[in-house]
Amino acid sequence: MSVEWQKEPDFLSVEDDEALVNLYYANFHAAHPILVPRNLYALQAYPGYLRLVVHFVGSQFSSTVSSDTLLGQVTEQFSKAVAEDTPATKFHLVQAKLLFSIAIHARNEIQECTAVLAQAVSLALEIGMHKKSFPIVHGMRSALEEESMRRTWWELYVTDGFMAALQRKPSFHCHTAESDVLLPCDESSYLEGSFTNEPLSLAQFDARIYSEEEIIFSSFSYRIGAIRLLARVLAIAWTHDLNEDHVKIIDSALAAWPHHLDSAKADMCNSEDEMLFQGHMFIQFCIMYLHFPRSDLVATIPGASKVIRQQQLLPVYSRNMHGVKALVASKQLIELATLQVPVQKHTPFFICGIVFAVLVQLSACCLSGAYGTPDQFHDRISLIIGILKTLSPSWAQAKITLRKVKRMAAETLLRDDSHRPAAVQLMSPNDSRIDFVAHMYDLPIDDLPWIDLFHWGDTNERTL
Repeated sequence: MSVEWQKEPDFLSVEDDEALVNLYYANFHAAHPILVPRNLYALQAYPGYLRLVVHFVGSQFSSTVSSDTLLGQVTEQFSKAVAEDTPATKFHLVQAKLLFSIAIHARNEIQECTAVLAQAVSLALEIGMHKKSFPIVHGMRSALEEESMRRTWWELYVTDGFMAALQRKPSFHCHTAESDVLLPCDESSYLEGSFTNEPLSLAQFDARIYSEEEIIFSSFSYRIGAIRLLARVLAIAWTHDLNEDHVKIIDSALAAWPHHLDSAKADMCNSEDEMLFQGHMFIQFCIMYLHFPRSDLVATIPGASKVIRQQQLLPVYSRNMHGVKALVASKQLIELATLQVPVQKHTPFFICGIVFAVLVQLSACCLSGAYGTPDQFHDRISLIIGILKTLSPSWAQAKITLRKVKRMAAETLLRDDSHRPAAVQLMSPNDSRIDFVAHMYDLPIDDLPWIDLFHWGDTNERTL
């Protein structure tokens, strides 16, 4: 069977085409580096719809090209996309849908993102991208093509895992697929096309801890390691009757992650390593995700307390320790934004990370004096508001959450104690139970759980 790829609509000038590709590579590629390096892009026989996705992502950073017009074009091309029924050609469709899902999520088109990402995952598993043999069989004996295929699988793994966390899922398909794909090389080797070292495996990555010699793994590999830890967090995150020892074991694994970085990656200061940046971000996100629901912080934000379920209640000391760990993680995630790298060049996933961090900060601020004073929280929240303001022209999700974070911050930082939530007013340091919010047990968990603050209001809202 032989049918032609759908051709890219010829509505962009050569200048616009070049400009949008440049914007894609300047602002997005380093955060999700699955396509070939910029200098090889024109030589690559990418199908029209994948090139359209590149244009669409690039248009998010353009003041002259309408991203809405390109959005319609991409959607139309996906609906018509037909190709030779081979894994090698379907692979490009996975790439296109993966990149598209990340972009539309940052546009706050949550339902559409979920559907497109699910299609990408399903197609990837159908053609066997999770197998070590896939790049070898379909990479046309090109080290660059094989590396791009490995990177695409692992980027899909990272994205599937992070989206699962935002949707409160206990697992994700890319994790349960039991992949044996080899790990990506470092970014400099990929950019230079220098593939002198054999790719390393997950087994080697896990065994590095006990090796007498330091084995150098790519920053991308450590980023994957962070999402593998997220998979462990997801498995227990919503199981509140779990033995605390299980939580402590995973907490130890999260704490160990930065200690096992090789010496060249130990210092994030002045680093432009986006893969390592994301690894640190995901680890702090994991820590907040693990501890915040178990802490005394969860009942402080109006509406967020509805996450509390009938459970074996933790003593005050344990709830406070979970709160401390969530708060420290939120501080460290916010501090990542102070690195000397333009925030526009970070993954749009960073928006979700900092919104979670500000939620933890505001929750702690509501507990009078327990975690600090409002003045101590003001500067961090001010930084987050500034970041969201900077990202707003490119990503609608930042623009929408900016308004809502401002509102929540004003209500929390500017109000007096008489307006604090009843749950906070009634809390006693000697109380070993939280029956002061027992009336909340009957509320459905899906009413307004704290994680949904990432997508407040209309999930299809894209403008203010």
